[in-house]
Amino acid sequence: MGNRQDQRYRKGKNKRQMSQVKKMANDVNAIVIGAGRLGSNIAKYLAKQKKNDVLLIDRNRRKLNNVYDYSGFIEVGDATDLAFLEDNGIKGAERVVAITDDDNTNIFISDVCVNMYHTREVYIRLKDSRKMKLVDPSVKCICPFELSLNDFAALMEEAQK
Repeated sequence: MGNRQDQRYRKGKNKRQMSQVKKMANDVNAIVIGAGRLGSNIAKYLAKQKKNDVLLIDRNRRKLNNVYDYSGFIEVGDATDLAFLEDNGIKGAERVVAITDDDNTNIFISDVCVNMYHTREVYIRLKDSRKMKLVDPSVKCICPFELSLNDFAALMEEAQK
């Protein structure tokens, strides 16, 4: 079937155009791990900025196939596999967003990015905000529960005025 490099492609390109894409794919400067609704939209947002070549990674090929209006690279694979990350340009990435459905995976990826690859910007999503104390202080955490709670509290305070 070919090596991992052969499986990567730029969304919207056909197989004839893949040879040119493969040469550029290791030059990505932003990697988004997790192709759910939020992850795919973050990847689209980053790809629309002219300065970004973005790679979107997910274990689930179906999730990647459901990403539309995205001009970056996609790759099916396990982002907890260090060889896989290295094959896909983690060493040169300036920004990594770990937004999988699993907090432990996101924490692991952030730790690897900060301590092994010295990634300049690392962002993760945590469903359980108590796990923030496990994350390196340089990592930016998004906790949807906390954000929603804060928004509701602000709405309720506003209504009481």
